[in-house]
Amino acid sequence: MNPVTLRRHPLKFYFVIFFMAIFCCSLGGLILWVGVRSGERGESGYLTMVAFALVFILLGIFTVFKYFSNTPVVRADQYQVTFNDTEAYQWQDLSSVELSGKQPFKYLLTFQMEGMILRFRSGNEKYLYDDLYANTGEMKSFIQQVVVDKQAAFTYHKENANTGELPAETFVSFKGNQFTSLRGLTIWGMYAVIAIMLISRPHYFDNINIPKFVLVFGAFCVAWFFFLSLLLNYFLVSEHYLVVKNHNLFWKNRIYKLSDIREVTIETQGKMPNSFRIITKDFDSKVFPAGTLRDKHWRILKEKLERKGIRVRNDSPFLNA
Repeated sequence: MNPVTLRRHPLKFYFVIFFMAIFCCSLGGLILWVGVRSGERGESGYLTMVAFALVFILLGIFTVFKYFSNTPVVRADQYQVTFNDTEAYQWQDLSSVELSGKQPFKYLLTFQMEGMILRFRSGNEKYLYDDLYANTGEMKSFIQQVVVDKQAAFTYHKENANTGELPAETFVSFKGNQFTSLRGLTIWGMYAVIAIMLISRPHYFDNINIPKFVLVFGAFCVAWFFFLSLLLNYFLVSEHYLVVKNHNLFWKNRIYKLSDIREVTIETQGKMPNSFRIITKDFDSKVFPAGTLRDKHWRILKEKLERKGIRVRNDSPFLNA
């Protein structure tokens, strides 16, 4: 039986932590440079600026250290599981396992992330977080089949959601209005403010390079539109399907068979809007922020899916049950 290795996610792990580290260290370096220059000129307060600079630099270093320590390299075979090739636990010493649920993630403060927990008879607990690895579904399936169900062989086939045409069924829409939501207003309000400024003060163009301005400003507008639109998903439910669509990115279309869904969660991550996490029976986990849905939409959606036999967890502190 081939071992399974958890791979850290290229975007949600490597890109995010290195972006955070570079941002903090660069900001700290800039503040440090300004503070040193202020000290050379004999200005007061430069020691405070140097202290703030060191805090930001240390925060950047701490972020890299903490995320790597919380996201170890994990390898599992039919006999044992290892973490960073320095800790090994025999599966026979596993006391309990939870393959889904919110688990504590220790950073500056402790916050909750979707993941699994392995408890061993020694008292040690290991947390593995869905979003920080690229193939948690494979590892969870391995543990379910080989460790929990004691199967002699392991098979894994990732069931990708269909992205084609909608099935010929009647769908109920769970969709808010982006023009009355915070994220929608953030997108279009920014464009409106910039347009008013440019129209009311056309002399701003007198001393700028028009092609360069159009290129840079156009790239900014496209990035602003795309990344904020990722927060504007909504959902369709029929007799046999759950569909995820997007208000602005109309080509995004994910179709799930209800029979393929293990459970769903309603959750909130940091400053993100309420989101819908869909966990399929192969333990694949995808989260879809839905910034236009109001509490009434979430409650009705939850009730409708529960009537169809799907477990729905409400993990959002901002949504009343």
